[in-house]
Amino acid sequence: MRCGPDCHRCLVGRELPKEKMAEMSRVYFRISMVFLLLVSLASACAQQPKSEMQVTTRSAKARAAFEDGMAKMETLHWDAALQSWRKAVQADPQFALAHILLAMLSRDPLEQFSERDKAMASQQNVGREEQLIIEWIGKASQGQWIPAIQAMNEAAAEFPQDKRLAWLTGLWLEGQRQSPRAIPFFERAIQLDPKFADPWNQVAYCYARTGNFDKAFADMKTYADLLPNEANPQDSLAEISRMAGRLEEALTHYRASLKIDPGFIESQLGLGDTYALMGDEPRARAEYAVAIQKAPNKAQATQWMMQSAATYVREGNFSAADMAFREAARLAHDRNLGGLEAEAYRMMSLYQKDHAKAIDLLKKADASLSEGHQMPKATYEQEIALIMRSWTARLIKNHEMEQATAMLKQLEELSQYSPGGRVEFSYHGAAGTMLVAQGKYEEAVSQLEEDSQNPFSLQQLTIAYGKMGNKEDAGRTAQKLAGFYEPTMEQAVIVPEFRKSMMAMENTK
Repeated sequence: MRCGPDCHRCLVGRELPKEKMAEMSRVYFRISMVFLLLVSLASACAQQPKSEMQVTTRSAKARAAFEDGMAKMETLHWDAALQSWRKAVQADPQFALAHILLAMLSRDPLEQFSERDKAMASQQNVGREEQLIIEWIGKASQGQWIPAIQAMNEAAAEFPQDKRLAWLTGLWLEGQRQSPRAIPFFERAIQLDPKFADPWNQVAYCYARTGNFDKAFADMKTYADLLPNEANPQDSLAEISRMAGRLEEALTHYRASLKIDPGFIESQLGLGDTYALMGDEPRARAEYAVAIQKAPNKAQATQWMMQSAATYVREGNFSAADMAFREAARLAHDRNLGGLEAEAYRMMSLYQKDHAKAIDLLKKADASLSEGHQMPKATYEQEIALIMRSWTARLIKNHEMEQATAMLKQLEELSQYSPGGRVEFSYHGAAGTMLVAQGKYEEAVSQLEEDSQNPFSLQQLTIAYGKMGNKEDAGRTAQKLAGFYEPTMEQAVIVPEFRKSMMAMENTK
C-alpha cells in the first residue's frame, strides 16, 4: 500500500531542509498528543458497555499467571509481576501481551529485546486491542514515536471503556514526563472503576509534579484507604511529602511502609533519598547501602550506587564522588549495562570544575553507548540526548560557541526523529541555555519553560526572567528551584548552592 502525500517517512525522503524537518516532526508529535487527549475525552463520554482488556491465550495456567502479574503490578510489586509474566510465557510461548509487558517493565536489556521481538512476532495471532498495545510499546522502544503514538491513539479511541488500557496509557505518558496529559487517563480509569487503586496513586504524583499538592494529598489518601494493608500507599505518601518539602513526614511514611512490608525495598531506597535531600549524607549512604545489598537485580543495584555517589557531590567531596562513580561505571560495564555506564560518566561530568576533564568524561559516556551494548533504541537516544545537552552546556560555559552551536545542531537533528520524552526536553534545555548566553531572553524563556522539571533549566530560566526585568516570574521560578526535592544528580549539583546564594542575598538586605 502506497503512503499518502503527508506520510512522515516519505517526507524524510524528500530532503526537506533540516530546520523544516525538525519543526515538522515536533509539530507531528504534539498534534498526535493533542489528538490523543481529544479522542480520549470524547470517547470517555460515549455510552458503551464496560470491557476488560483483551487477553489471548489458550493456556489456563498462563492466563492465571498473567492476571497474578497484573495484580502485582497494580500494587507496585514490579519484580513479582515480572516473575509471574515469565511463568505465563513459559506456559504459553505465544502469549504476546505477556511478552510485551515483560519488555516494557524488565530492567534487563537482553530481556527487553527478546521479549519485544517475541511479542511482535506473535501479534497477528491476537485481538485488535492487544495488537495496538504491542505496536505502541514495541515501536516506542525502537524510538519510532509517531507510529507508536498513532497506535496508542487508535487504542484509546477504540477501547475507551477499558480501565487497564487507560491506566497503562497514563503510565506511559507519565514516563515521558507528560504528567498533565496523563491525568485524564488516570481519571478515566477511576471513573470506570473507583475502586481501581493504582490510578489514584499515579494521578496524585501527576498533580504533585504540576504543583497541586492539595489535590495530590487528597487523591493519595483515597489510594491509601483502598489498600490499607499494602506498603506502597505509605511509600507514595512519603514521596509526595518529600516532593512538597515535608521531609520529616516523608521519613515517617517510609518507616510505616517498611513496617507493613520489611521487604519493600523502594522504601529503604526512599530513606536514603530523603536523608540525602536533608543534608545528612552519611546517614543517606548507610540507608543506600542496605538498599543496594537487597536490590532485586544488577541494574537497580548499579543505579542506586550512583544515587549514593551523589551524596558526596552534595558534601562537596568531589574526589570521593569520582571514586564512587567510577566504581559504578566499572560495574555497569562488567554487567553489560552500557546505558548505566554512560550515565555514570555523564553524571561525573556535571560537577567537574575542570573543563577538559568534564569533556573527557562526556567522551567516555559517548563511547560507552557505542561499545556494542544491547539496549532499546529509545534508551540509547534518550541517554545520548542527555550527553549532548550536557556537552553543549559545557561548551557554552567555556565560551566555545562555535562548537556549542554544532553540538546543539546535532541534538536538534536527533530530536526531529525522536520528538518525545527526554530527547525533546534535552533539546529545549540546551537551546534555552544557548539563547540565554546570546542575550535572547524572550526566546530562551519559551524553550526553557518546556524543560521546567530540570534544575539546570530552572536556573537558566531564573536568569532569563531577571534579565527581562520580570521580577515576579523570576521570583516564582527561584522559589520552585529552591524547593526542588527530587533526588537527581541535577538537584545535587544546582539546588544546594542555589539555596546558599538565596540565603546570602537575604542576609545582605
